[in-house]
This record gives sequence, structure tokens and C-alpha cells, in this order.
Amino acid sequence: MSVKTLSKISMLVLAAGLTVGCASTSDLKAVQQDANEAKSMARNAMDTANEAKSIAMDAKSVSMATEEKINRMFKKSMYK
Repeated sequence: MSVKTLSKISMLVLAAGLTVGCASTSDLKAVQQDANEAKSMARNAMDTANEAKSIAMDAKSVSMATEEKINRMFKKSMYK
């Protein structure tokens, strides 16, 4: 390798190193805080979804009981 090629490669490596940089501890703390907030929001969403599912299941059971009652009343009216 010539000195010219070696100097070009070292300049590219230096430029890439300066552009990428390193993450500081404050950056890592900010990312960790964002991750914790996202986890908290996900937990809240899961709790809300589970509550909605429970309410829907209750509504379904009431609906099925009402349907059964209506069917019995219809059958009684058919026998008369």
C-alpha cells in the first residue's frame, strides 16, 4: 500500500469514528427511561384490554340468558 492510500483510509476511518461517536451515560439513562415508560404504557393497555374482555364476557352471558328466556317464552306461546 502506498502512503497516499493509507492516509486516505485512515482519514475515512477517523471521519466515520467522529460521526458515529459514543453513547454517553445520560443518553443511556434517557433510553432506559423511555423503555420503562413504554413498558408502563403497555401494562396499562393490557390491564384495560383485560377489563374490557371481562365486561364483554359478562355482557355475553347476560345476552345468552336473555335469549334463553325469550326462547322459553316463545315456546310457551306456541303451545297455547
